[in-house]
Amino acid sequence: MPLQPACSDISSTIPVKHSAINCENGRHSALAGSKAEIGGIVHATCRHCGCELIRFASSRRWIRVGELGLKG
Repeated sequence: MPLQPACSDISSTIPVKHSAINCENGRHSALAGSKAEIGGIVHATCRHCGCELIRFASSRRWIRVGELGLKG
């Protein structure tokens, strides 16, 4: 299933940060102080939504791991 684009009709929507839209589209960015390398895999926390992330040595993208849903 392709990713959904962000709403383009600004007049009828609530303002949303671009970082939140990126997280919804699967493009997370890691918090610098949360990075830890374990066995060649870098673990971190997303700076915007707080989800758990991993990145392999061969990959340049962060992958969301752990339970999906509400944090708490």
